[in-house]
Amino acid sequence: MKTGYPFLFQRLLLVIIFSSFVLVVLPQETSTCAENLRNAQMLFESGQVQQIPEILQECLRSGFKQEEELAAYKLIIQTLLFQDNNNQADSAMLAFLKRNPEYQLSPTDHSSFVHLYNNFNVKPVVQLVIHLGTNLPFLTFIDPNTLSGDPESSSEYTIDVLNLFASLEAKFAIGSKFEMNIEGGYSQLSFKNREDFLEFGIVNYSEVQSRVEIPVTVTYNFVNFGKFTAYARAGAGTAFDISATAKDISFASSGRIYIPEFKSPDISRNDSRIKMDIFGQVGGGIKLKIPRGYLNFEVRTNLGIYNQVLRGGDSATQLERYNYIDDDFNLNDVNFSFGYTLIFYKPSKRN
Repeated sequence: MKTGYPFLFQRLLLVIIFSSFVLVVLPQETSTCAENLRNAQMLFESGQVQQIPEILQECLRSGFKQEEELAAYKLIIQTLLFQDNNNQADSAMLAFLKRNPEYQLSPTDHSSFVHLYNNFNVKPVVQLVIHLGTNLPFLTFIDPNTLSGDPESSSEYTIDVLNLFASLEAKFAIGSKFEMNIEGGYSQLSFKNREDFLEFGIVNYSEVQSRVEIPVTVTYNFVNFGKFTAYARAGAGTAFDISATAKDISFASSGRIYIPEFKSPDISRNDSRIKMDIFGQVGGGIKLKIPRGYLNFEVRTNLGIYNQVLRGGDSATQLERYNYIDDDFNLNDVNFSFGYTLIFYKPSKRN
C-alpha cells in the first residue's frame, strides 16, 4: 500500500491531467465542427462540393450548435441540388424540417433552398396540453330540504378556493381556426353549508369531492395580436365520481333549548352521491406562442346536469343524527388554469 507525499503527488497530477483534458480537448472538438462548417462553406463557394456532406455529417449527429446545424443542413441541401441528387435533397429537407418544423425562410437563404422548401408542407398533427389550476364550485338547487320544523330556517353555502385541477388534453386542428379537443383530468371540488335553525341550532357541513372529468370540446381561435391568440371553448363532458367525503360536521345550540356542541368524524358520502354526471362546458383563454408550443391561461365553466343526491344511503342516516339532510343540488364550477402546449408536426412533400 502506497502512503505519504509521493502517492498524494501522483493523485494530484492525475487530477490536473484530467482537468486539462476537459478544458482543452473538448473545446477543441467543438471548434473542429465549427471549422468543418467554415471549410464546407469555402468549398461550396469554390464549386468543390463533393466532400461537403461527408465533412458535415458526423457533426450533424453531435457537435453543432443550433445556428451551425441550420447552416450545415442548408449547405448539404444546396450541395445535393447542385449535384442533381434530388431524392437525397428531398430526404435532407425532410430531416431538416423534422428538426426545425417552425423554420421561417430568411432573405439570405439560397434560391435553390427556398425553391425546395416551398415544395414541402409542415402540419401540426396533434397538440398536447398540460393544464394545472383550481376550481371554484357553486351549487344550483333543485329542492331544499331540512330536518327543522322552523319555517325561518336558512342555508348558506360557501366554497373553498384551493381545489386542485390537473388535466392532459389532445387537440386536433380542423381547418385554420378550429380545433377538436379531448381531455382527461382530475378535479377536486369542496364546499361548505351552514344551516341556521333560528330557534334550535346551527349545523356546519363541509364536503370534498374528487372526480375524473372527460370533456370533448371545440376551440375557436378568433383573434391574433402579435404572438398572442385569444380563443373560445364550448362542449360537453362526463364526470366520474372517485370519492365524496363529509368533513368537520358540527352542531351548536343557538335557541332556548341547550344542546351541547359536538362534531362528527369524516363520513364517506359515496353511497349518497351519483357515480356519473354530465356537464356542459364553455370558456375562453389566451395563449402565447413559444418555440414548438404555447403558454396559455384559461377560464372555463362546467354546468352539471344531474341531481347529485342519492336518497337512502347509510351516510345520510348518520348525518341525520347531527340534524343535517342534503338539499337536492347540481354541482357546477368555474375553473382557472395555466397550461403548456407542445406541438407535434409532420412535414411532407406537396403533391
